[in-house]
Amino acid sequence: NSSVGGEAVHCDFVCVGTIFTGGPNDSWTGAEQASTYLKRGAKLVYSNPDFYEVTQDGSYKFGCPMPVVNLLMQTTGCTSYNLGKPNPFMLRQAHDHLVHAVLSSLSQTERSFGQGHVDLTDVLFVGDSINTDVRIALENNIDVALVLSGTTTLEALKLSALQPNYVFDDVKALHDALSRGDLSRGGRNNFQ
Repeated sequence: NSSVGGEAVHCDFVCVGTIFTGGPNDSWTGAEQASTYLKRGAKLVYSNPDFYEVTQDGSYKFGCPMPVVNLLMQTTGCTSYNLGKPNPFMLRQAHDHLVHAVLSSLSQTERSFGQGHVDLTDVLFVGDSINTDVRIALENNIDVALVLSGTTTLEALKLSALQPNYVFDDVKALHDALSRGDLSRGGRNNFQ
């Protein structure tokens, strides 16, 4: 138990997510309160293992969870659990939402054709991170397209053991390739 605004608060879990830098939650007081809860036995979970993100204009945003998660683990001695990518539970939840979205617009007869299923081999996973997006796709046998408009550079990709099926400069280039019919299941492009 701890006190917030004069009232006793019991906390079982501390969840660290991404914040908007410069916003009302952009302060260290939340991390300080979290450390108190963790020292009293709360468990630490977080939304993704990113240290930063890259915006569309190429600038960096530092509101991602990992700097705070690492600080909390080092100062309290606790361990943590990632709820987001590349957690397979997150992928299963996304797949369930995909199935529902695809099937909800179909009639009962049309649904029976698909037998209520969307096979992950029919999906193209798109992401901008080698360590989360590419990893979760490869570990689950899903074709993956990496866009270089986010956290991954071409230099980092060349050094990585994780190699996507497709690489594009940005989402527009991916869309153009899809529109031209250049993508196929299990295919690859020769991005340089």
